[in-house]
Amino acid sequence: MRADHDRDQLDRKIYGLIHAHPGWDLEEVASAAGCSPAEAECAFDRLLRLGLLAPAPGTARGYGTVEPDAALARLFLSEERQVAAHAERLAGIRSAIASLTMNFSPLRDELRQPVEIEVLTTPAQVNSFLDGAGSTVRSRMRSMHPGGPPPEEVIDEMLLRDKEMADRGVEVEVLYQRRTAEVPYVAAYLRDAARPGREARTAESLPVRMILFDDNLAVLPLNPADSSEGALAVHGDALMRSLHAFYDHHWHHAALPSAARRPPETSPVLDSQELIVVRLLADGVKDETIARYLGMSSRTLSRLISGLLDRLCVQTRFQAALRIAELGLLDTA
Repeated sequence: MRADHDRDQLDRKIYGLIHAHPGWDLEEVASAAGCSPAEAECAFDRLLRLGLLAPAPGTARGYGTVEPDAALARLFLSEERQVAAHAERLAGIRSAIASLTMNFSPLRDELRQPVEIEVLTTPAQVNSFLDGAGSTVRSRMRSMHPGGPPPEEVIDEMLLRDKEMADRGVEVEVLYQRRTAEVPYVAAYLRDAARPGREARTAESLPVRMILFDDNLAVLPLNPADSSEGALAVHGDALMRSLHAFYDHHWHHAALPSAARRPPETSPVLDSQELIVVRLLADGVKDETIARYLGMSSRTLSRLISGLLDRLCVQTRFQAALRIAELGLLDTA
């Protein structure tokens, strides 16, 4: 604080000397003020920054004083000019931002194609979504199934969904790993898929579970290592082209499994009792009711139905109903 006070005193002293003797040079002012030329020079610089000094007319090195009110007005004017220049620069920046946003950003957006993603977090949500997508698919559905086989109780649902789509002219393609196709109920499903409008192939390994509907919807797992954690439903034409190309690569390197080759289209010969069972099965009648109607034990009926499934080359009763309808056996029952 003392140093500041001494500096202010020196500034006032030098200002007074120059005010009394305009045109004095640095050495003259320093000598009269009793300070060194370096101290006087620093004081000159401070007074010049404040606008309290100005070059004295008619002298080469001397200065004259400026009234404090005039110096203050000049300081304000200088600051206002700086503020105005800053505001002008800001206005230019705002204009540039507006131009970038309004005129150039849309050009980049033209190259972007929207992709909409729905997150399905539970198996129930996934199954419900797949049912809806299967009902609205128009031309083709392609599915890739790595890992182990699906639960046996899901196979009938898959068959029903595939058949409904095939009946509407939708092409259905399914890809399974080769070891999965060796599971009996999966082999029966693949065998059923080998018909016009539906095709099944197997590969030694497959990278990720996916289902592609037409050219605008894909269902992919949230976690490829565990599909039970949910799925992503991805809508977007541009992305689908890449996913179909990815699927094509594995499809073209896959083969028709031997288990999927259909047996000859010959109708098995059924006796009258078996024909009755066929019709009741097709009507969805429960085993207990069928056994009671035919006057046989549940065990005997179970053996009879098991034999029918073997002769029809199917694994489940739903598959049997489809096969029976194809062979026209209901027409003779």
